[in-house]
Amino acid sequence: MENHSDSDVLSPSNSTNQIQQDFGSNSGQAIAQMIGGMAIGQLTVYLSQVRTELETSQPPANKLGANPYQGLLAFRETDGDRFFGRDKQIEQLWQRFRELHDNESAVRVLPIYGPSGSGKSSLARAGLIPKLGANPLLGRNQARLVVLIPGSHPLEALAAMLARMATNDPTPVSKTREFAQALTQQNIHQEYDGLRRIAALLPDSLIVLVDQFEEVYTLCKDKAERDAFVGNLLCAAANLSKRVSVILTLRSDFLGETQQHPRLNKLFSDQGFLVPIMQPEDLEAAIVRPAAQAGYPLNSAVVQLLIEQTQGREALPLLQFTLTRIWEGLPNIDPAETLKNLGGVGGALAEEAQRLYENLNKEEQAIARRIFLALVELEEGKKSTRRRAALSELIADEKEAANVRDIIKSFALPEVRFLATFFDEQSGEMIEVAHEAMIRNWGQLQEWLNECQENLRKKRKIEQAAEEWADFGKSKEYVLQGRSLRDAREFMQAQKDYRETALSSLAKEFVMASLRKQRGDFLKIVGLFISFPFIGTLIFNIIITAHWQFLYRAGEILNKQDCNPNYELQFLLRYMRLVGKNNLQRRNFCGEILTGADFRDANLSDSNLQKASLGNANFQGAYLIETDLQNSFLVEANLRASILKKAKLQNANLLGADLSNSILEGADFQNTNLNQANLSGSDLSGANLSGANLSGTALKDANLTDTDLRYTKGLTKEQLSYAMVLCRAKLPNNVVINSFIKEKIDKDCTN
Repeated sequence: MENHSDSDVLSPSNSTNQIQQDFGSNSGQAIAQMIGGMAIGQLTVYLSQVRTELETSQPPANKLGANPYQGLLAFRETDGDRFFGRDKQIEQLWQRFRELHDNESAVRVLPIYGPSGSGKSSLARAGLIPKLGANPLLGRNQARLVVLIPGSHPLEALAAMLARMATNDPTPVSKTREFAQALTQQNIHQEYDGLRRIAALLPDSLIVLVDQFEEVYTLCKDKAERDAFVGNLLCAAANLSKRVSVILTLRSDFLGETQQHPRLNKLFSDQGFLVPIMQPEDLEAAIVRPAAQAGYPLNSAVVQLLIEQTQGREALPLLQFTLTRIWEGLPNIDPAETLKNLGGVGGALAEEAQRLYENLNKEEQAIARRIFLALVELEEGKKSTRRRAALSELIADEKEAANVRDIIKSFALPEVRFLATFFDEQSGEMIEVAHEAMIRNWGQLQEWLNECQENLRKKRKIEQAAEEWADFGKSKEYVLQGRSLRDAREFMQAQKDYRETALSSLAKEFVMASLRKQRGDFLKIVGLFISFPFIGTLIFNIIITAHWQFLYRAGEILNKQDCNPNYELQFLLRYMRLVGKNNLQRRNFCGEILTGADFRDANLSDSNLQKASLGNANFQGAYLIETDLQNSFLVEANLRASILKKAKLQNANLLGADLSNSILEGADFQNTNLNQANLSGSDLSGANLSGANLSGTALKDANLTDTDLRYTKGLTKEQLSYAMVLCRAKLPNNVVINSFIKEKIDKDCTN
C-alpha cells in the first residue's frame, strides 16, 4: 500500500496553498448550512441533495399532534430521535467502524447491504451518523461527513460536494471542474488518488457516505467514470493517514455487480454488514415507541397484528406507511379498524395510490403514467429500480407544465409521499419515487412496467438488428424487409414519445434506411414496367411462374419424410425470405446443411431440425417453440432474443452460440455442448441442463428458476453468482455453494 505525501499538488493550475486556503477559510457549520448540511454532534454533515419545502413539511396533524411515523421516506440524519428498533445494529456498526480505524492496515470502507425494504439507508443515516456524532473516534473530535447519492455521474457529484466545501459556494463551477479533473487522473502507481489529495487539505477528517451505491451500476453508464469513482474511494480509504473513511449502502441483489471491482467485492465479503430482518422485539420498538413518545400508546393487540404482518418480509416502508394511516385515524377510528380497512400492511399503499390516480382525468392519468415510468429504471430481464429525474425532463410541453407540477404535488403531499422532491444544485428540482416498495406494491404501476418490458423486448430485437447492420458497414444486404420492417416502423412511431422504449438514433437510422431500400426497390420495378411495357409483362409472367414453382419446390422438400440433405434448400429459403415467407412451422429440416442460413424472425415452431448443420446460422428473434433441434450443429449460431420454449436440444452442439435474452423456458439441453455460449439475460426457468457442458458459459442475469443443473460439466460458483434468479434450481454436487449463493437462492424464492 502506497502512502503518498499529503503535500502533493492537485493540478498545475492551482497550488496546494490556495486550495488549503479555500478550505481553511470556511467555518464548517456555515458552509454546511449554505449547502443543505447541519451539525450532528461533532459531525458537520453535508448533503448532496436538499429536501424541498414540500418534502420537509409534516403530514397533517390530528388532535393528538404531529404524526410520528415516517411513511415511505427513509429516515434521515435529523430523524435519530424517532428511529427505533435498530439499537443493536447501530452499536455493531459503530464498533466495526471503530475497529477499521484502529487497524493500521485496514481499508476504511464499511459496506452496509441488504434487500430493498430492509432499512439499510435509514440505519446508516438515522442510526450510525448520529452515533458517530455523539461518540467520535479517539483523536477525531471533529469530522466532516458527506452524504452522496451517486446518480448517473457519481464522480461529478463527488467533485461538486468537495468544491462546495472548499469555496463556500453552492454552485462552484470552476472548482468542481478542477476537482473532477483531479478525480479522473491516475498517479504513477495507476491509482485514482484525487480524493486522497483533496481530503488531505481539509482541516478535519472526512467521511464519505455513499447511499444507494447500486446507482453506480444502474444509472452510471460510463465505465471509466465508474472505475474512477470506486478507485478514488478505495485509494483514499486505504491511505495510512486515516483522513478518509467510506460508508456504502447497497441493495443486496446488486452484490454481483461489485465483481466488476475485485478489491471492492472483497471488502463486501470481508467486512460488509448484512442488515438483518427485524426481530419481533425490534419491530415492536419501531411501532410502539414513536406513538408512546407522541403521547398516545397503541394497544398491544394492534401492535401484535402489525408485527405478524411485517415479520419476515422486506416491508419496513410499508409498515411505516400503514402506521401513518393509523395515526391519522386516531383518536376517532380504532387502529384495528383502520388496519382492516386498509387490507393490512401493504394494502394502504396500493389503495391510496390507486385512489389518487383514479381521481385524475384521462389526460392527467396519461401524464401520471409517463411520470412514473420516467422514474423507474427499466432494463430488459432485470428488476426495475427507481431513478431520479429533473422536473424539466418530465415536462414534454410547456403547455402541460402546470399539470405536471400539480400531479407530482398530489403524489408528494406529506400525507402520502409516494414521490420525493428535492433540489440539486446542478440539476435543479428533482423527483424520485420515495421507495422501491412503491414499484413492487402498486398494481397499476406494475401493469405499466409489464407493458414496457414487452416493448423493451421488441426494442432490443430491432436494436440488435441495427447493431449487426452497423457491424457490416450499414450494408443494404442487412436491412429489414417484409413483416419485420412493418413491425419496426409501427413500433418506432408508437414509442417515439416514451423515454424507456424509444429507439436509439442508430435503430431509427436503420429503420429509415430499410424503408428507403424498400421504396427504391419498388421504384426500380415500376420504372422497368413503364420503360418496357411488353418486356415488363413478359418478365412479370415469368416471375409469377417462377415464384410459384419456387414455393412449390420448397414445400416439397420441407414436407419430406427422410433425414437427407437437399442442396436446393438454401437457395429456396433465401427466396422465401425475400418474398416475406417466414412462416416455417411444422416443417422438416432434418439433416439439412444450412450453414449461415438467415432465419431472422422466422417462425420455426414445431419444426424438425434434428441433425441439421446450422453453424453460424442467424435465428435472431425467431420462434422455435417446441422445435426439435436434437443432435443439431449450431456452433456460433446467433439465437439472440429467440423463443425456444420447450425446445428439444439434447446432444446439440452450441459451442460459442449466442442465446442472450432468449426465452428458453422448459427447454431440454440434456448433454448439450454449451461451452463458451452466451446465455446472459435468458429465461431458463424449468429448463433441463442435466449433463450439459457449461464451461465458460455466460449466465449473467439469467433466470434459473427450477432449472435442472445436476451433472453439468464445467459449471462454477462464479457463473452462478452472476445469475439473476436461482430459486429452486437443482445444483450439481461438485459446485461448492458459498453463503452469497445460498443467500441469493433463499432470497429469490421469497420474492
